[in-house]
Amino acid sequence: MPPPPNRRRISSGKIAVLSFLMVGCLLAGFLFFYRSHLLPLPAKKEVITGELNPGESLSASLQMKGLPPPLVSSLIQALRPVFDFRRSLPGDRYHLVRNGKGEVVSFTYQSGPLDCYEVKRVKDRLEAKKRVFATKARRVLLEGQVEASLFDAMEEIGEQAELAMDFARIFLWDIDFNTDPRAGDRFRMIVEKLYLDGEFVKYGKILIAQYQNQGQLFSGIYYRDGQGKEDYYTPEGKSVRKALLRSPLQFNRITSRFTRSRLHPVLGGYRPHLAVDYKAPTGTPVWAVADGWVSSCGWSGGGGNSIALRHRMGFSTFYSHLSRFARGIRRGAPVKQGQIIGYVGSTGLATGSHLDYRIQKDGRFINPLQKINLPGVPVARTDQAEFFRVKDELMEQLREGSLREASEGPLDILFL
Repeated sequence: MPPPPNRRRISSGKIAVLSFLMVGCLLAGFLFFYRSHLLPLPAKKEVITGELNPGESLSASLQMKGLPPPLVSSLIQALRPVFDFRRSLPGDRYHLVRNGKGEVVSFTYQSGPLDCYEVKRVKDRLEAKKRVFATKARRVLLEGQVEASLFDAMEEIGEQAELAMDFARIFLWDIDFNTDPRAGDRFRMIVEKLYLDGEFVKYGKILIAQYQNQGQLFSGIYYRDGQGKEDYYTPEGKSVRKALLRSPLQFNRITSRFTRSRLHPVLGGYRPHLAVDYKAPTGTPVWAVADGWVSSCGWSGGGGNSIALRHRMGFSTFYSHLSRFARGIRRGAPVKQGQIIGYVGSTGLATGSHLDYRIQKDGRFINPLQKINLPGVPVARTDQAEFFRVKDELMEQLREGSLREASEGPLDILFL
């Protein structure tokens, strides 16, 4: 018997639905295969991170990551207007993002907690800027006593070596922190501290500093005049800067002093030693103690790599046994006080790494450890009234041990 008409219609409907589903699946599979194998998928972004090793430049580090020299050059050129690459330090970090075409999308260079530089692509060119952080400044009153060294004393009160160096720079013309400090010396200061999200990140300006050395009190007061010039001055309004720094390098040990008769460690016999020897690790920066010009630069026999500088008022200074010279140091080149001119070494007749430092006045060698008092430039007449107002306010805060509220934010006081 033939099947009922109603059942035949149902079977035909099922067949049509199944056929439609099969065609749809085949079409979907074809489209997936076509897109996966014939059409290119969007390229993924590439992220490269790294940090500088000792002695390594940003350019060298990026090329070590496999980046092509033209791309590295474009990044360096974009950053140059906003960042001085001479300030690069080991540990500086960077973060690079490239698109599928290999083009730079963004680049970030972190040189310090508040020193972050960003490069971004704007249309067809790279543009760089320094990131601005919202920090809060607090003024803190600190004091302490030296037993072994200023570094140790700062550590005793919970502060960092950076603050000891900033403090010492104020008194470079009056105090040689290699030789002058004595147990019992005291120091006081009011310093700004910068905080980001409640965390300390950096020291700001030391607004006033005092150091009592062997019964003598030295003071330095920060002041910015009407023309924007910043400097430290004595309470009388004279610049703390003098013609000569007390030392050509920072915080190192004297191993041999100025004398007319010394047993020579290499040649033997007693000879004059018209210099001061500073023991320091190879590579320690050496400063010009005064403004002047390079009168000679090169090999000087037993002195090894040596530099001679000529200064005003008949002074000359000499720096020997250097491992190398700083960039730009050549005969006739001008130098500024505090400028790095070379680096400690052991070239020539030397038994170890040290700096041989000498001073001549009118052609005669003099003891570099003696104080040479040549006054600095005072506060301009037009700024004296404002300077003395600022000075009196800061001196009172030191005496009273209290700080006013300031516009930068709340002020903290730390008594020790």
